[in-house]
Amino acid sequence: MGDDLPKKTVRAVDDLSRGIVNKLLHGPMQHLRCDGSDSRTLSETLENMHALNRMFSLETEISVLEQKIRAKVEQNQKN
Repeated sequence: MGDDLPKKTVRAVDDLSRGIVNKLLHGPMQHLRCDGSDSRTLSETLENMHALNRMFSLETEISVLEQKIRAKVEQNQKN
């Protein structure tokens, strides 16, 4: 954008960009949240996680994420 833009303009563009990204990611993030408090099953959440990893070519350690999700669900089910 250049160094000669006013801070107010840079801040407005930054806020707008964040808003767009948040809106785009809201749906996928909702489908990744799994705490056992809704009707979404653990297997459905894991399927969504795998799909996002494939779509975005993420270099994520899947087994570690699965363990964390499973542990969180188990912990919430005990409470």
